[in-house]
Amino acid sequence: MPELIPFRVEPKAFHELIIMPQFGDVLDSETGSVTIPSNEEGDWQIMDDVSYQRPIMDLFGTQNIIKRRDATCKLIYSPAARLGARYITTEKLYAAVEDCQEEFYQGAFTDYEQQNFDLFGEQVMPILEKGVATDLYTNKYFGDVSRASDVNGIWSWNKFDGVFTWIARYITDGTIPAGQTFVIPDGPLTPIQANTALQDAFDRQDGIMKFFDKSMKVFYVDEDLAEAYHDYLVQSGHTVMTERMSGKPILYKKGILVKPKKWDGVLAALNGGVDAHAVILTLQGNFLYGADSKYGGGPKRNEAVRIWWSDDDNVWKRQIHLKAGTQIAAPQHLVLGLTAF
Repeated sequence: MPELIPFRVEPKAFHELIIMPQFGDVLDSETGSVTIPSNEEGDWQIMDDVSYQRPIMDLFGTQNIIKRRDATCKLIYSPAARLGARYITTEKLYAAVEDCQEEFYQGAFTDYEQQNFDLFGEQVMPILEKGVATDLYTNKYFGDVSRASDVNGIWSWNKFDGVFTWIARYITDGTIPAGQTFVIPDGPLTPIQANTALQDAFDRQDGIMKFFDKSMKVFYVDEDLAEAYHDYLVQSGHTVMTERMSGKPILYKKGILVKPKKWDGVLAALNGGVDAHAVILTLQGNFLYGADSKYGGGPKRNEAVRIWWSDDDNVWKRQIHLKAGTQIAAPQHLVLGLTAF
């Protein structure tokens, strides 16, 4: 029997194949057309070179900077920073799993033994993506490193700090004023309650955000709230367009896109099993995701994925290495409606 060589994926390939599709559309490399659409498209800016920490430039928040030109030739530069020094930081993450099932797909061991890694990878990578995608999705929105693990073992929500955790901090320090927050009742929402929540968010925009073009802004909502708002539009006699490929309704409030997010299960878990709801009104692309596309494990620190068969233990062993973190580019331009839990 030839020496069994581990299946490896280098960090750059892992970043492109597994991480990037969690934040936007997958494009055909030759035509540039969308092959796999993503509901996260346009919501995130990706910083793929955050080995530990990088400063954030506030691209949205600078105003009151124009001056009158006097007779001198000297230009007077003013500091543009409004929020102080802010950084995006990544956490080192890993997964180490054992699986005693020899054939997790038909022919797995044969492909591995013969080093037919093209076929092996075609079967393995989708399995890895599903696991990574679920944990990334939960943590990038709800992650809080200070939160205890889910007692039911369902949700991964404490591996790195996510958007809602950063929003809470910015509310506490006053970056997001209390007037830009409100409470949404728990339990099933009526169509009128859903519309009221969106209207409340719209009315609470800060003075500068109101002047941004509506095409630059977006409502993010849980799916139950989106469905209730859809019912409100139908009951009110509005025509609701549907997305051609998915058949899902395209929702707008005051000319601003309403995007449903798969938050419902986590929100309910955080609320003791009772339905909870969330609305975020902000600028598109205001969320930042930090990664390190060069980071890996292994002897040479160049393996994002390593899979091998252990004869000693008679199990498959898998390791995944990555870094992850989130931030908000312009938190002052954000309105939050959330169930109190």
